[in-house]
Amino acid sequence: MEFIEILNKAHTSGKAFATAVLTAAEGTTPRHPGTKMIIYEDGTFAGTIGGGDIEMAVLEDAKECFRNRQPILKTYPVIQTDGKRSGSETIYIEPVFPAARLVLCGAGHVAGKLIPLAKSIGFRVTVIDIRDEALMRERAAAADEFILASSWEEGISRVPESENDFLIACGFNFDQDEESLYHLLKRRSAYVGMLASSYKRETIYKRLQERGITEEQLRTVHSPIGLDIGAETPEEIAVSIAAELIKAGKTKGKAPDPES
Repeated sequence: MEFIEILNKAHTSGKAFATAVLTAAEGTTPRHPGTKMIIYEDGTFAGTIGGGDIEMAVLEDAKECFRNRQPILKTYPVIQTDGKRSGSETIYIEPVFPAARLVLCGAGHVAGKLIPLAKSIGFRVTVIDIRDEALMRERAAAADEFILASSWEEGISRVPESENDFLIACGFNFDQDEESLYHLLKRRSAYVGMLASSYKRETIYKRLQERGITEEQLRTVHSPIGLDIGAETPEEIAVSIAAELIKAGKTKGKAPDPES
């Protein structure tokens, strides 16, 4: 596989990864400058910069890049099997963190106000709805992606799963939010929330428990959603939700990057 294919796959994976590039070589070395590999945060990798002790050392140093969220430029000695040094390789390791994605299940009034706010603080926004109405598309016009689905299960399944995702059920009635939340809770994510009153929340939680969702899963849901700032209008509620997303992201170390 060509490196450009490996890189494209890494970018679309939704996972944090690092690029390791051999920038300079002296003496006898296994690979030449320009050689590259991809290292994922979980330690798996694609491509090679020559294998052996240097590659193992690069894999270890990549962990530091992920922890510190900073690149590393380092020179590694090339040691032959007889223990003698034959040269060196200078390798640049740079971590790449995927943009946080906000998935809104429902293009209602609040979602329409939240979309531009979320984008302004660094989120990529995907909106899912099961209503094929011009109004839904109009409200979601500012989103990066709009998915019109035949069901919440089908729509949510079309979004690649990522532990960096922020997921919100914000449909148009109890039944719709119950269904979307049911499927959202089956995914890995950084955050799950539901737009609801306390009464709506408890009603939907009871229904979900009857469908096999556990109390532990429900404890991960933020609902009623948004920081308590006395919000009443869709605009105010959107502001309170955006504030909660920022807070949750910073707490989990997955805050969106406004500069991205």
